[in-house]
Amino acid sequence: MPSKSLGETLLRGAARITAPLAQHDLARRVARGDEDASRVDERRGKPGLPRPVGTLIWFHVKDLKGALNLVGIIGQCRSEMPEISYLVTTQDQIQDFVFALRMPEGVLHQYAPFDKPAAVERFLDHWMPDICVWVDDVLMPVMNSEVSTRNIPAILANVADVDQANPQFRWLPSIGKPVLRSFNQVLVSDEVALKQVKHFGADATVMGILCEEALALPHDEKRRSRLAKQLDGRPVWLAAKISSEEIDLILEAHRTALRHTHRLMLIIVPADPEETDRIAEGCKTIGLHFKHSSDLDDLPPRTDVIIAKGFDGLGLWYQMAAVCFLGGSLVERGGHPPLEAANLGSAIMHGPHVDNYADIYLRLRDAGAAIEVASVSSLVEAVTELVIPDRAAEMAHAGWMVSSEGADATDALVEAIWDHLPMGAPL
Repeated sequence: MPSKSLGETLLRGAARITAPLAQHDLARRVARGDEDASRVDERRGKPGLPRPVGTLIWFHVKDLKGALNLVGIIGQCRSEMPEISYLVTTQDQIQDFVFALRMPEGVLHQYAPFDKPAAVERFLDHWMPDICVWVDDVLMPVMNSEVSTRNIPAILANVADVDQANPQFRWLPSIGKPVLRSFNQVLVSDEVALKQVKHFGADATVMGILCEEALALPHDEKRRSRLAKQLDGRPVWLAAKISSEEIDLILEAHRTALRHTHRLMLIIVPADPEETDRIAEGCKTIGLHFKHSSDLDDLPPRTDVIIAKGFDGLGLWYQMAAVCFLGGSLVERGGHPPLEAANLGSAIMHGPHVDNYADIYLRLRDAGAAIEVASVSSLVEAVTELVIPDRAAEMAHAGWMVSSEGADATDALVEAIWDHLPMGAPL
């Protein structure tokens, strides 16, 4: 067991003395609404959930944005070793429904405990993580020291400004240096952060900056090639994950767009697979010729709409369509994730109601990869413009750049996790 330095000993003593102040501060935060009153015990290190059986990777981040930057990392790890469980702790209060919606299924969330010995020990005694991945510039010296004392492998990642985030290290270098050195590996965002970490006497490697990612959806290349031959160069747009209230709007937009764009094809994927019959009836009502995606061996030239059932083929449809409209956004449903579309080279349209993914849509719009529409007429105008190959290709490239901008950092962190995950960890 590593011996504690004088600085660490003093730190733990000070932490014990100030523990009552932390309790008082917690009460004030609850009163202000800055803490979830139903989960305050988590701040005391008392778990709100049981520990899963087997290997547990623990990520600590500051807030919801930091948690969402782990989506690609956890997805990649899970694709290689699906048996592993994941815990994410956040320092700040988060929107639980957004965490559950956007994180991979089954990832656990808890609030980080006070950085006080009793709370830290309760937390670690319960969760017993096999590895700690600290993705936050703000360090918790008692926690970080205790993780090292227990010989839990620890990685400090995505470091941008550890000096500014931990001002106490400037006047207590005897604390800062051992805390940084307690990590098995330090990965920083850039050369400036690298110099800061080295100033504290710790080794580090530049990884880049983490961003929220989406894993590429699978697709059948043979089926794509076969369908592309049947379409014979026809312009195609996709309406994906369309809510019940949007179906008639999308079909009307397609009927109108057909007047402007010869041979235009719509592929429509309802959010509810049981809505396919309703879409078929809607096509009949307004005179659109349709085929179901399960019956495309023969695609008559007069086909206007392909009706897809379920999301299994979504990767194929994103690749087939020059441009896609993402549903749940013309009505107040909060939208659907756009990065999986951007990742497969589709220019993106969406309505104004994308609250659940507002940050990502903003990144895409700022990059010129997405267009917001608010009505059938504006959707028709956007479809007509974007099915022009050069325009769609320009937007698709911008979207791909956004969807892949954190890929190198993700790969570096996943590799570090596999390097330090104990070989004997139970699965």
